[in-house]
Amino acid sequence: MKACLTIAMLLLFRSASPQTVAWGTETSVAALARMDLQFTQTAPYSDETNISRHFGYTVPLPEYAITNESFELRVPSNISSNAWGLLVWISPGNETSIPGEWDVELARHQLLFVAAHRSGNSRHPLDRFRLALDATCNVCRRYAVDRRRIYIGGFSGGARIASMLGVAYADVFTGTLCFCGVNFYKDVAATGSQYYPATFTPNPGVLLQGKRSGRFVLVTGEHDENRDNTERIAVKGFKREGFRNVFYVEIPGLSHEIPPTTVLRTALDYLTEDSRR
Repeated sequence: MKACLTIAMLLLFRSASPQTVAWGTETSVAALARMDLQFTQTAPYSDETNISRHFGYTVPLPEYAITNESFELRVPSNISSNAWGLLVWISPGNETSIPGEWDVELARHQLLFVAAHRSGNSRHPLDRFRLALDATCNVCRRYAVDRRRIYIGGFSGGARIASMLGVAYADVFTGTLCFCGVNFYKDVAATGSQYYPATFTPNPGVLLQGKRSGRFVLVTGEHDENRDNTERIAVKGFKREGFRNVFYVEIPGLSHEIPPTTVLRTALDYLTEDSRR
């Protein structure tokens, strides 16, 4: 019953400082080519057994076929033999749209980009998990990916899903980027007798890995409808529960929207900090 209630809560809550050093340089930034593609294989860690182990759910998975899905991929036109990192993105809508200026920052940080189409808030949360996991695995099969730099990110409802994957699948994702939305695995007190409810139960071993080595960037805005949610989960959730690497960013004047590209650069700098050592 608890697992079923948790899924229902997910459906309801879709709305609800380090030094920065650029990974590359302006002169070394490569242009990214965009393509849509389909995959034929799922990830070995996206099946019902693994979803249940990582999230603590016992509900059956919805009908799903990877061959019916499509994904947007952004890669350098002439990718070198050097392994690039990967940013897996989850949007709140069914389009994978991100600002065009992001390509420069992705290339500067040597990050491939992948996002599933039809993975918006109207899609079942378990499908959104599987789409992100299958995208991750298939890009790693297709390209030489630096496994130290596999990040999950999203905006609004997509950020909520990303925050859950970043903790529950800390054995896959080394960093998590949440713009204007975040969930947590424990109830977090809000004002009065209210609270932000837990939405999953992570595997203890994977949770410990996330606490020790995962990197989490939680970004909100002064006028963001999810500002209180994001701040409280950053402080009374992640930091109180002993996560070592949590970067909370509040942008003055920002509403519920994707922040400026300069914020993306700062966030990616933080996520890649450990991999430079």
